[in-house]
Amino acid sequence: MRNTHRLWFLVLGFGLAAIRAAGQVSVLTQHNNNERSGANLRETLLTPARVASGRFGKLFSYRVDGQVYGQPLVAAQVPVAGGLHDVVYVTTVHNSVYAFNASQYQEQPFWHDQFGPAPGVSDARFGCSDLNGQFGIIGTPVISAARRTLYVVALTIERGRFVQQLHALNIRNGQERPGSPVAIQAYGFNPLQQNQRPALLLQNGVVYIGYSSHCDSGRYHGYLFAYSAQTLHRIAVFDVTPTGNGGSIWMSGQGPAAGPRGHIYFSTSNGTYDGHYNFADSVLRLSVRHGLTMQDWFTAANFKLINLADLDLDSSGVLRIPHTHLITAEGKQGFMYLLNTRHLGHLGDAGAVQKLHATASELNGGPVYWDGAKFGPRIYVWGQDDVLRGYRLLAGRLQTRPFSRSTASSGYPGGMLSLSADGRHGGIVWAAALSRNARFHKNGAHHFSTLGVLRAYEANDLRRELWSSDRNFARDSCGNLSKNAPPTIANGKVYLASFGSRQTGTGRLCVYGLRLKP
Repeated sequence: MRNTHRLWFLVLGFGLAAIRAAGQVSVLTQHNNNERSGANLRETLLTPARVASGRFGKLFSYRVDGQVYGQPLVAAQVPVAGGLHDVVYVTTVHNSVYAFNASQYQEQPFWHDQFGPAPGVSDARFGCSDLNGQFGIIGTPVISAARRTLYVVALTIERGRFVQQLHALNIRNGQERPGSPVAIQAYGFNPLQQNQRPALLLQNGVVYIGYSSHCDSGRYHGYLFAYSAQTLHRIAVFDVTPTGNGGSIWMSGQGPAAGPRGHIYFSTSNGTYDGHYNFADSVLRLSVRHGLTMQDWFTAANFKLINLADLDLDSSGVLRIPHTHLITAEGKQGFMYLLNTRHLGHLGDAGAVQKLHATASELNGGPVYWDGAKFGPRIYVWGQDDVLRGYRLLAGRLQTRPFSRSTASSGYPGGMLSLSADGRHGGIVWAAALSRNARFHKNGAHHFSTLGVLRAYEANDLRRELWSSDRNFARDSCGNLSKNAPPTIANGKVYLASFGSRQTGTGRLCVYGLRLKP
């Protein structure tokens, strides 16, 4: 037994040495990059063999003061607490931001900010139950490594009024940067009706903030704001439906994607569409050269049906496929649209490069992309009431049949996905989904909190489940599923957000990795 443990220490040591040689990895934005590929391609410690070895599992967890909708972010080697530490940042609906030790358990966070009272569904002025309990911070923040600043939007109650504010926090100590916070305002913008659900985007010194609605009630719009990352002055605002209504930007929490020339891509939900001023149920490309201006768009041929039947085109986010002129967009009908960024196609399915029935039901959360050595470029999706599927991308088109699929399925919302690999080798698809122990509620099941599971799959063969937190439920469970947050993989660890153990008022961050003992 001693020799076995000694061998395992050598294995761990070799893996850690490889990580240090390659440099520590940071995940500073939702789904890893502005393309929203969801992939960390510098993961050398978590190989398929090691994850499947029986040594992988939950290392420790942190309790927080509310449900966590945002994806955890990791900044490597932050000068904090008298040394250099890897730090994981977590936000809650209670308007809290936590900075925890990402490498090893530490009883107290490095710092914790709480921005003030957060509205809740019990507030009679709200009259909506699309979220449980409170709804202070929903969207995933973004971190600027150059400025050592975390940007996050919080909804607070101040003197009886609802206020949406952009905060810029020093990642070392949580202190507000000069000029922070700043109130988010625009003509027709109602801070109570608008839900800051999509992740924030940081591109070329500008923070972009998207908005959806709560329950699609009242008058609302899909807004995209642009703020200077340095001064926090508002640069521009774009309204998806300026002479209409609706057009939320929600994308199950995924952030807008950005192109190498600064173009911004996102999809919109139900509302007014006329092809001139209003662009609900569409995929948009905005130019940032002179503020935020519409450059191009795509709208599905059956947009009227989509609108009437609440079949939002933006239940999933936009993925910019690396090294191509292609993006994907998916919605509640389970279709994946492959679009050419040089001409999105305007109205009609004929304008798309391809329309693929990718899942059996709606797709929530963004797909992930990997160019692996064995099968080349491929995209992974996990739709509601379906299994995890992988599609190969050949000659600019997706094969119509998946090259592989999992055996396990998941109810709402399907799987929130991320991927880790060492370049083109050792790919693992990580999924946060519903646990087999989950219990469903007859009414409002989509908004209730139910047990989640973390799964790991061999990326070349999705039939091979490497590991699941359900296998050793008592040890590895993280509690209830965070329906918007994919796992974060960095430096041999997997970070999973959770809704905690109750319907409201609880949340957790669980950290998984290689254990010394099974």
